[in-house]
Amino acid sequence: MKKIDHIAVLVENLEISQEWYEKTCGAKLIFKDYKYRRMQMDNVTIALIDKRYYEHAHIGIPVQNYADLPSNLGEMVHHRDGTTGCYVKDPDGNVVEFIHYNEDCKEDMKI
Repeated sequence: MKKIDHIAVLVENLEISQEWYEKTCGAKLIFKDYKYRRMQMDNVTIALIDKRYYEHAHIGIPVQNYADLPSNLGEMVHHRDGTTGCYVKDPDGNVVEFIHYNEDCKEDMKI
């Protein structure tokens, strides 16, 4: 059985949303840039993604090996944090990101 790595939600304002998730949910900021915030919860991370730069909310499912990314099914993206994602739509149009963390990312994010 696979686990969920993260849930990405579209937000209007990263600063306001970060503050809300910190105060209301007890989330801790673990990565930040101008269009994305990664908030750690006890059991999952929440990715706050700026609506001006991202088209879809999504759930992220980790893969162990880069070769396990289903590149024949979706769009491959090499992220600025060192991860690689493959975005695939389910039968209803919901987006699932299969995500691979290289060894440097795992160490940086303590995965």
